[in-house]
Amino acid sequence: MVKPAKAKCAVGRSACQDRSERTRQRLIEVAVEVFSDLGFEAASTRTIVERAQANLVSIPYYFGSKLGLYHAAAEYIGTNIAERFRPACERARQGLLESGHTHNETLKLFTEFIVEFAHVMLGTDTPSSWGKFIYREQFDPTEAFEIIHLKFAPMLELGAEYVSRLTGRPVDAPETRIQVMALMSMVKFTRVDRASVLRTMGWSTFGEEETAVVEGMLRRNMQMLFAHSA
Repeated sequence: MVKPAKAKCAVGRSACQDRSERTRQRLIEVAVEVFSDLGFEAASTRTIVERAQANLVSIPYYFGSKLGLYHAAAEYIGTNIAERFRPACERARQGLLESGHTHNETLKLFTEFIVEFAHVMLGTDTPSSWGKFIYREQFDPTEAFEIIHLKFAPMLELGAEYVSRLTGRPVDAPETRIQVMALMSMVKFTRVDRASVLRTMGWSTFGEEETAVVEGMLRRNMQMLFAHSA
């Protein structure tokens, strides 16, 4: 395998490592955009390296293959999304560890968890390419789907535990797990069907006011679903 030339690294090992890491990171970021637009098969490695301003041998050097780069892109998306959800997950997990919560207090904790999920999903700092990449995998799942799903799994398990406590059903009951997915789908549809939502609502974008409308709807729905549960 031909590796990128090392001559320019004479300035020092640290500088060389920094430049190498920047190149690798840039390749992943560009790959996410290209794969999300074209899909794995249609995406050209030449297009990716040209946009990343890297050498064609950079992909086999850093990732082994185009498939390795695709998996690295999935890992990048999953890790970044998980990190954005981490504070909400930590608060939700802490709420489960605390004893003595009433039904309404548990519902409030779960509602805030779902609302924060919406805030991240609808935020303008979450690139649209991430969603496009994920939903390509939803319709035609590969190993990349498993990589991303593993990052989402802790959030789904937290949601299942809250639904279980609010309804009295077992955590692993099919109804419990489907309900968690349905709750999150109430948020995801505004991301996936963004154009339809904006057109229907007469909005031009999802700003703070528009996001607040969605969050208000979520709070009302959560009350209707769980306020009188077992």
